[in-house]
Amino acid sequence: MQMCRKIVWTADDPALDSSLSRTTDYTQLTTLLPSRPKLQIPRKLLHSSIAPLVTYIWISHPNVRATIHAMFICLVVVAGADFVRFQSPAFESTYERYLGYFMRESERVNYYLVGILICLTFYPRDIACLCVVILSLCDTSASVFGRIFGRYTPPLPFSGTLFGAKKSLAGTLAAVLTGTLTSYIWWSQYSSLGDEGDLSWVPGRIASGWKGPFGGADPTFFPRLPNPESTLSLEALSVMCGVVAGVAEAFDIWGLDDNLTLPVLFGFGAWLSMWILG
Repeated sequence: MQMCRKIVWTADDPALDSSLSRTTDYTQLTTLLPSRPKLQIPRKLLHSSIAPLVTYIWISHPNVRATIHAMFICLVVVAGADFVRFQSPAFESTYERYLGYFMRESERVNYYLVGILICLTFYPRDIACLCVVILSLCDTSASVFGRIFGRYTPPLPFSGTLFGAKKSLAGTLAAVLTGTLTSYIWWSQYSSLGDEGDLSWVPGRIASGWKGPFGGADPTFFPRLPNPESTLSLEALSVMCGVVAGVAEAFDIWGLDDNLTLPVLFGFGAWLSMWILG
């Protein structure tokens, strides 16, 4: 005989309270009780760890063309692995056993690589690197704070059309604050260390005193966006980048993955704002 016990529960939602009061089987509660947000801490830590790695690469003055080639090779390998994974259940089982802990079903590394390749190809070097740093930190902060506090804040305007249906005000504000702080640290502390006479922010370029070869040449046969030659104050530049980061994180373009849209939209928005505001 199955042993069950009546459970008394009070909920704010009358419908949920009614359903729970009629439930006498523990196994049914998992479908009725709201679950705690899954923060996916290991994957978030891996995602965020890319920011210091990219910053280190930036101050090491890498060859952009060689970097693009390496990223393209990685894209081919990852996309090939995904293709084989969908064709071979045995390979899929092995692949997800070792890497699935750091992935979501809707999130793929190839989107990440495509976004980085677009930024490195078409944006000035410093903005392209900042795109990756912003993606690493703002996407993480928006996700974590959105999952924890999103239920307590109103939805974004145009939610489900211009902005993603699952985006929350809490997550967007976290992305704006994180983007502002990240941009302040980037432009004030690290941008001049990787300058090669092509920094988009003129005060940082002057502070760098770079004497080596010019690093602003197009890395591929595609033309880069021109240098914005911005002379904004550090504070204005940081806040502007933070707002652009928050908006870019919330945007929804045909349901494409954030790993692709966030860096591309942020890079173009930051470049355009620096170009217009001077």
